[in-house]
Amino acid sequence: MSLVGAARPPRSKDNPNASPEAAPVPLGAGEGSGSQVTRHGWLLAVCCIAQFMVILDLSIVNVALPSIQSALGFSSTQLQWVVDAYAIVFAGFLMLGARAADRFGQRRTFVVSLALFSFTSLAGGLSPTSEMLIAARAFQGLSGALMAATSLAIITASFPAGPARHRAIGLWGAMNGAGGAAGTLLGGILTQELSWRWVLLINPPIGIAAALVAYRVVAERKKQRDLPRFDLAGALTMTLGTLVVVYGIVETGVVGWSSPGAVVPIVLGVVLLSIFCLVEARFAVAPLVPFRELTGPMKLANVIVLLFSACLFPMWYVGSLYMQQVLGLSPLATGFAFLPLTVVIMVVASRAGKLVGRYGVRAVMGSGLVLLAAGMLLFARIGSTGSAWGYIVLPGLLVAAGIALSVVPSTIFATQVAGPAQAGLASGLVNTSRQAGGGLGLAILITLASRSTSAAIGRGTSAPVALTDGFRLAYLIGAGLVVTAAAVTFALVHPLASAGGTGGPRRHRPLAMASNPQWRFASVIAAVLIVFGALDFSLAGAKASPIGAYTTKGSYSFVSAPGLHPPKISAGAPTKLASLAPGYIMLANFYDLTTKPMQGQSGPLILDNNLQPVWFRPVPTDVVATNLETQTFQGKPALSWWQGVVSNTGQTESGEDVIVNDHYQTVATLKGQGGWVITMHELVIQGDHAWVTAEKDVPMNLSKYGGTSDGVLDDAAIQEYSLSTGKLLYTWDALHHVPLTASHAQAPANGFPWDAYHINSLELLGNATMLVSMRNTWAAYLVDQKTGVIDWELGGKNSSFQIPGAASFEWQHDVRLRSNGVVTMFNDNCCQITGAGTYLAPAGPSAGLELQLNMKSHTVSMLARYQQLDKLSAAYMGDMEPLPNGNVFVGWGSQPYFSEYTKSGKLLLEGTLPGPDLSYRALLKPWVGLPLYPPSGAARSVTGATDVYASWNGATQLASWRLLAGKGAAPLHEVSSAPKRGFETELKLKGTYNVFKLQALDSAGHVIATSKSFGATASVKP
Repeated sequence: MSLVGAARPPRSKDNPNASPEAAPVPLGAGEGSGSQVTRHGWLLAVCCIAQFMVILDLSIVNVALPSIQSALGFSSTQLQWVVDAYAIVFAGFLMLGARAADRFGQRRTFVVSLALFSFTSLAGGLSPTSEMLIAARAFQGLSGALMAATSLAIITASFPAGPARHRAIGLWGAMNGAGGAAGTLLGGILTQELSWRWVLLINPPIGIAAALVAYRVVAERKKQRDLPRFDLAGALTMTLGTLVVVYGIVETGVVGWSSPGAVVPIVLGVVLLSIFCLVEARFAVAPLVPFRELTGPMKLANVIVLLFSACLFPMWYVGSLYMQQVLGLSPLATGFAFLPLTVVIMVVASRAGKLVGRYGVRAVMGSGLVLLAAGMLLFARIGSTGSAWGYIVLPGLLVAAGIALSVVPSTIFATQVAGPAQAGLASGLVNTSRQAGGGLGLAILITLASRSTSAAIGRGTSAPVALTDGFRLAYLIGAGLVVTAAAVTFALVHPLASAGGTGGPRRHRPLAMASNPQWRFASVIAAVLIVFGALDFSLAGAKASPIGAYTTKGSYSFVSAPGLHPPKISAGAPTKLASLAPGYIMLANFYDLTTKPMQGQSGPLILDNNLQPVWFRPVPTDVVATNLETQTFQGKPALSWWQGVVSNTGQTESGEDVIVNDHYQTVATLKGQGGWVITMHELVIQGDHAWVTAEKDVPMNLSKYGGTSDGVLDDAAIQEYSLSTGKLLYTWDALHHVPLTASHAQAPANGFPWDAYHINSLELLGNATMLVSMRNTWAAYLVDQKTGVIDWELGGKNSSFQIPGAASFEWQHDVRLRSNGVVTMFNDNCCQITGAGTYLAPAGPSAGLELQLNMKSHTVSMLARYQQLDKLSAAYMGDMEPLPNGNVFVGWGSQPYFSEYTKSGKLLLEGTLPGPDLSYRALLKPWVGLPLYPPSGAARSVTGATDVYASWNGATQLASWRLLAGKGAAPLHEVSSAPKRGFETELKLKGTYNVFKLQALDSAGHVIATSKSFGATASVKP
């Protein structure tokens, strides 16, 4: 029978202070069993909602942190306090909150905490400053501690010992997993679709509604008379000690375990907690934690909870980082990957209480820990490429079941011996153990994972592999903690400890009778392990598709050149051919960082003004190509492009520059030296020398920049190489000349490389100076090549020029300086990358800018702006090119477009790439290409007729085709001719022939090349 609305129970020997309960305010007329069941349902619902909100707010803001930083001007070192202020205060006040519920009454404490949580969430969501947000988050932590401790105390005091209480605790325990998993998903949705503020503003209406319901259905429980004084000394030393220890633990993840900033707070916190123990044991009249009343099972339960909780918090965090930083999932996709885990936790947790009643605490909790440990070991099989389904979701289902079967029995075990007067104490202890274990585990595991990653990168390991190794280490340590918890459970928990309310063996049920059901339960667990192990080893580990994977949807297919599948570029607006500047469009099919596969092969591509392919060279599918440009090499025209591997977060893992002559023969390739990797952003050839952009991962203490003490910097440089020898001749290292404080990019909180600079364009100005653009400092730098000294800085935090708002720019690309002081650039106006495929909101639409620099007054004025009518925002890449006839050519980077405008801004041409495809740059350049390989031809016989297909990849002088054909051994003669129509021209013949040749003609009708002889193939018309 429920304690809610029940008659006053007698006081027991074990609980002399147990108080009668006050009847709740009725929900409606009648006090029958139906009314009680309804009231129980509402009571359980508000307690579960409260716990869900508490755990949710520990994780939901993580996704929104970059948006919060941008909106409120947080520094990198301040930003961590948006999370830490909540977590530290929450952990510090859990025990005080639990005792407050016992002292002042559960209903009163619970309703006040819900109201306070709602108010502080509202204050945080409306915060105009960083200081107000941090303060609001701290008070959120206080109210969250009261909610967490009181909600469990209410359940244990309101439901009778046995199956009813087990089911209630099971649902309450499910909220711990559900809240953690839902945080990433809801945080991503709210931040991306609405605003970061809604991460907090979603709480008030839910909290107020829950408070109103709680006031109606929760019974007030107080001690009746002779109440002792409140243990203020114990409350202060306990809370302050926990606060300081947790603060030190959190700091270890930033500054390292050996830093005084972490060691001193931990030592001071331990001293305060020691004083707390002394106060409680010797001086407190009514101790906050009455050690003499702590039973053996209660102590044992909290040790077990502490151990496996140290694995749970890092599991969500590490899994989220792995899927985003290694596998390339967006936060939304990551959240959806966790969704099946949330469902499993809730379903299994809802049944866990019943299982405890049937099989006992040890069997269910031990089995849950075994499942959890096995799932963590399967997690440790993660790879640097592969599928989230095989690596995370499938073993995650096993982990989710293990969480439910561990959290619920451990909570039952920790609270079942507590009477009504100790309900707050028991719930506070188990919550404190859970949070302390989680915080400690998170700090230790992430610190060790970051150190592993940093060390591996320092040895030259690629970032994805190094990150994967670090995350694997965290999973293995977590598995070890869970195995320890399981060993303690099976060794020390009595096999028949169950829901009877005592925590001891059942007196009326012999061991022999209980053993058979427990063995059956163990058999089910073993079968589950075998099935999941077999599935994981058969499905996980499949290699991901290569970076250059493509589909032929949205691409060309040619009969005469079956190996070529360039993307189809369509016109997005009517083209004004007569007004276009002469030249060919240069681009390369590149992939959206998180959307695969491409439509069409990746490779350098030349288009004419009709957007038809002129030349295309596909690169191998294990790389992608970008940045096709015209060059002069050894006094002759040449083409260059970059090809390599770029991670889904934009980091270059490997790459090389390729240079071909006007016959499309490779004349040089260039790779980085000395640990540097050449990036896609720029190649400038001067004689036999090449100037390039490059990057290198450097292990570094980034704690003072908001990162970790074991961090990695993605350093950036301008380098000069000899093309003939490949020797590195010169390096201008950004780290030696630009302070890291100049970066607008957020330093990662783990070992992921911090892209603080991101050099994305280089221009040699001919007077021993060079203009260098850095995306992540929002600035361009004029650099003396001989000394490396920066002569002036345009934009950024330390600009040498005063820039009016209309001429300001952010995350810019392709900065160029003309002799008259005019600067052109592509202003992305967007965005900091917060995860694979997820970016902060743009400051405004992207545009090509033309700015005038006044060197005397050090001011900047706007000359022209070129942007699309629908005001596109490019998250990354892009370029702007002034043309000789006065027109302007703009490549829209991560948006799949390029455009040509008149000087006045009138749109003349707009090209659209298919599907998710894009191009780093799109340029318009003069080019003459004459392949040394012959034209290609193919013939298809179709029912009494023949269709012939002709192409010559890269021949810019080709104007028309002449077709020669014959039968048998007879001489070939002209049978047809046609002007060139796109990349491939079709010539139709009546009758049948079996031998063909094609002659390529220039505009004067001269033969410039002849194909090899080819025959016809009978087939259906393509």
